[in-house]
Amino acid sequence: MSGYQNILAKVSKQSDEELLQQIAIGDQNSFNILFQKYWEELFVTAAKVLRDKESARDIVQDVFLSIWKRKSELLITGSLRAYLYTSVRYHCIHFIKKNITRRDYLVILTETIVSNTPVDAETEIYIKQLREIVQRTVEGMPVRMKEVYKLSRYEHLTHKQISDHLNISIETVRKHIQHALHFIQVNLPPYISRVIIILFLSFPKAI
Repeated sequence: MSGYQNILAKVSKQSDEELLQQIAIGDQNSFNILFQKYWEELFVTAAKVLRDKESARDIVQDVFLSIWKRKSELLITGSLRAYLYTSVRYHCIHFIKKNITRRDYLVILTETIVSNTPVDAETEIYIKQLREIVQRTVEGMPVRMKEVYKLSRYEHLTHKQISDHLNISIETVRKHIQHALHFIQVNLPPYISRVIIILFLSFPKAI
């Protein structure tokens, strides 16, 4: 039996409490078992929300890395699965908030809220206003910046394709997109945090 198969065979034999006790004293094997036990379901959950497997993978790895780094002082009361889901939820929401103007995360955010949560009239207004603010901000950009941004975000062209299409350098394309994202970011309203909180509450929970 391979080392990986040995880990899988042990997953169902040790309780989460036992694994955490062993991890607390630096048992790498117990940490690997815990990782294999929860990795896939946490990754699927994060990827579903972020729609980005690479970012989802990084987030789940960060959650487990945090557990290992704080192993000797970590105190988890209640369900470990619930703790892990809450940690992944927090990291995903923080990632979306930080990257709200990238990869259509504003659209992803509102779609996730609408599909997972009964939305009240006030929240519907917030979502509508957010979309209108972003659209209005994009239309208010300098002509070339707006053109580059739309080709990138709406037409999904690569930097190289935009560079060839507009006959400008790839570095110029990058700067236009960077400035456009900042332009949108500074125009987002204060209540964006409320929408983020609603998304947090709508995020899939541990069973």
